[in-house]
Amino acid sequence: MKPVRFKFKLKYLAILALALLLLFNRGFRRLVDNYREYHKLTVEKTQLELQRGDLEQQLKDVKEKPAVEHAARKELGLIRPNETEYRFPPPKESDK
Repeated sequence: MKPVRFKFKLKYLAILALALLLLFNRGFRRLVDNYREYHKLTVEKTQLELQRGDLEQQLKDVKEKPAVEHAARKELGLIRPNETEYRFPPPKESDK
């Protein structure tokens, strides 16, 4: 019976020694840190690629003449010569 307990304790001791070796090993910690940074950079790259696609679509829209005219009219309030613009005040709360 005693050799079984000794092997049982030896197994836990070996696992503990391996865990301590991995945790206090600078190379292993650096490997884990590099993996975390790689994962973070991969997520950031994906976000930047999505943002790039949106910006390319906006650039494509801006290059088209109707989009430029629409933006000028809506954002800047510009009108063509000989056009009349009518502006109405927003409805009051009591009118709703």
